[in-house]
Amino acid sequence: MNGLQQAWGDWRRRRASARHALAATRWVVIDVETSGLDILNDRLIAAAAVGVRWQQGAPVLNVEDSFEVVLQAPPGLALDAVARRNILLHGIGQGEQGGGVEPVAALKALHAFVDGAPCLAFHAAFDAGMLDREWRRLRVDGGLGWPEPWLDLAVLARALYPEWPERRTLDQWLEPFALAASQRHRASSDAWVTAELLQCLWPRWRAKAAGRSPWACAHELLEARRWLG
Repeated sequence: MNGLQQAWGDWRRRRASARHALAATRWVVIDVETSGLDILNDRLIAAAAVGVRWQQGAPVLNVEDSFEVVLQAPPGLALDAVARRNILLHGIGQGEQGGGVEPVAALKALHAFVDGAPCLAFHAAFDAGMLDREWRRLRVDGGLGWPEPWLDLAVLARALYPEWPERRTLDQWLEPFALAASQRHRASSDAWVTAELLQCLWPRWRAKAAGRSPWACAHELLEARRWLG
């Protein structure tokens, strides 16, 4: 497959996924843990996901519809100071990484859990960028890239609550809704509390949607915010 054919196939997959998102009854919130914040050079260490089911017009969580995987670190990996600091932050040490899942198998397992659902994350550009980079680098399923569309809850929250312009971090958005992660900077805990934040945003979101697709409404809000700056 040449570059043009690959790009065309990638575009067609993403377009089909975007259409599916408009009527999807299950979404997936994703969180990743990495060795740092450099999408181009840092390693993906772990990923977690939580399914969100739309039942009677509201987002519902079920702990049984969740997923977590730690990726196996390359043997003999030398950790620099930044990587050590991040490991202390998320608590996934070399031992746990050494016993993790082979990276291609881990990404395939995560994607099987997503099962075509649209994806959400807090500051989604980072999670989406890291997964897409690894998908291509490891040539998972031909290396065409992560196909499902994304929604950034951080930007959506600011669009729904413009009166709180100072709130930027996940912790700052959890506080007004009396939410707390059981273990911050652990992918499974952060994914779950991000899904709970989605539930808290839903009343205003629903009012804006006015019976339309929540996914379409969210992207309209994000587009309007982009043009307004």
